[in-house]
Amino acid sequence: MILTIRPPLEPRCPEPATRQELADRLSRRRELFERAADIAPHPVRDPYLFPIMAALVPVATSRGGEVAYPGDPMCLYSALSLTVERSVARLARGLPAQPSLDDIAPDWGHYPDAAYRRAEDGPRSVRVADSRTTDGHVFDPRIWDDVAREAFITELRALRPKVLLLSSVSAGHRYALEMAELAKTYAPDCLVIIGGRHADETVRYRDATRTADLSWSSTVEVIRDGRARPVVDFVVAGDGSPLLDLLLRAVALVTTPGFGPTPVEEILDALALVTAHDGTTRGVGNIVGLTADEAVLVPVRGERIDAAQLPSPYAAFSVRARFGIFTRAGSSPLGSRTAHVMTLDACPFKCTFCSESIQVSQRPTRFAVSETEHVARRIEQLVDWGTEAAFFDDPVFWGGNWKAITDFCHDLARLRARKPELRSFEWGAQLTVDVVLNRAKAQEVHAALDLMRENGCTYVYIGIESMAQQVMRHVGKNLLRRNPEAWVSKVREALTTIRDHGIRVGSSVLFGLDGENRDTIEETIEEIGRLIDDGLLVMASPNILTYHPGTAITAAHGQDRLDYHSRKDNRPPYTYFEEAYPEVVSRLLDEDDIWFIHEASAKRWGSTRNSAAESATPIGA
Repeated sequence: MILTIRPPLEPRCPEPATRQELADRLSRRRELFERAADIAPHPVRDPYLFPIMAALVPVATSRGGEVAYPGDPMCLYSALSLTVERSVARLARGLPAQPSLDDIAPDWGHYPDAAYRRAEDGPRSVRVADSRTTDGHVFDPRIWDDVAREAFITELRALRPKVLLLSSVSAGHRYALEMAELAKTYAPDCLVIIGGRHADETVRYRDATRTADLSWSSTVEVIRDGRARPVVDFVVAGDGSPLLDLLLRAVALVTTPGFGPTPVEEILDALALVTAHDGTTRGVGNIVGLTADEAVLVPVRGERIDAAQLPSPYAAFSVRARFGIFTRAGSSPLGSRTAHVMTLDACPFKCTFCSESIQVSQRPTRFAVSETEHVARRIEQLVDWGTEAAFFDDPVFWGGNWKAITDFCHDLARLRARKPELRSFEWGAQLTVDVVLNRAKAQEVHAALDLMRENGCTYVYIGIESMAQQVMRHVGKNLLRRNPEAWVSKVREALTTIRDHGIRVGSSVLFGLDGENRDTIEETIEEIGRLIDDGLLVMASPNILTYHPGTAITAAHGQDRLDYHSRKDNRPPYTYFEEAYPEVVSRLLDEDDIWFIHEASAKRWGSTRNSAAESATPIGA
């Protein structure tokens, strides 16, 4: 299978000939669907809407003592926001008088009402095939086992989707390929589109040289070289929401009534027609179409979109996660119903191991620092939908900008003053040691921490990573290295500062970084234990370094061929850690080391170590 790169889709005005071609095509398509509706009218569903299904690809394969990790729900919810909004609006207004690009659209159903949002809790049990709400159109198994597989097959048979959307992190990619193969078996003419963090990490286009950079573990490459069957039609990487909206409009432009095939080649050609119709292109990223003979990469170089321009990710979905660290609402022993909120998609820092670094993710979609009031109003909206808490899942809250944090707290305070329901709402966020210890803005930091606590912040999560100096000197996180004890003392000072402002602190600890050995492992476990003894940590989450495509440490360790495609059922001790699988964890750790980390941290940290029931960040969405 050859790789072909097409010219980038960029903002531009359509030429008259292109406008006429599109108008003619829309008229012919309207006539085609009208004839089909006359021959076989459907008593319930709009014949111009085609069945669609999305699935959150899980990571876990069994429930045996694992840390629950379903993947990245918010990546999927965010990616669906524009296409769902467009579909819901089309369903509400009906068919326009004149042929339109949005005549034919994916059938996402209606937005859930307030009663549905407040009633729904826990993993989805609604059958996608029977659901008329946007929330019910996501297959969300949380675990990939025989039960989930049979449920997925049942949905495919009942719905026969025209399009299946799969969102996957790297550790779930092997199961995404299996789900795609099942779709091709039980809904043979279904188009399969894969997106999510794994796609973002593995599909790149270099503008300067007009060349593609595809990781060996990318969906495109594993299909091109025969490691996986050709069961995927498109891969979307980058700004998921506008790119997916563009792709699904192209699908709708060329699709035919019923359950017949929709040729990938025609969809690729239709992308330019859709952008011509709009007169502009939004979003930045890449769309790859996979035909029988070609992998066709279409770079999209449109206008950047701020997060405030996109619908709330929860507009179409009920909040289902519960996070045990939040208990103020007192509505459940499992903790408060907790929403994920993000103010930016990529971390501004450059830690060598992190796939969320701007160097790797290249996902700059974010709220501007001037849009703090908009974020506060989204919190108000979440409360109206029955949400009791929120965790700001940014790598660093507001990018570590203390003015933005201060402004957000003031905006939230104004809403809390006039809305009693907001006063019991609590939230948490992620910060870093160096952001808290910003010496140049010490007064501003202390004032902001007070404002955070006064306006509902009860929890801050910090990535400590290691307490061994010989490890931290390689990481790129410890920005100020003044003496051999600097990192340990800085961690203690940062945690003390946050605690003294009345906010609890949890942490992640990462084993397997450069310089790691059994001595540094023991040193870190003991030092974290001392922080727990001194009441500076209420939760500590041990993690094993897992190689992600594109990170600096992956390249430095020569791990350019990561097997994220072969079917593997995970096993202990790897299952005690998020994302850890044999063959993709740090080469500096053997299995005995991983068993030691699991057992020693459990013994030294006691109940402060996170368990399978309570992960470091909210699980689910």
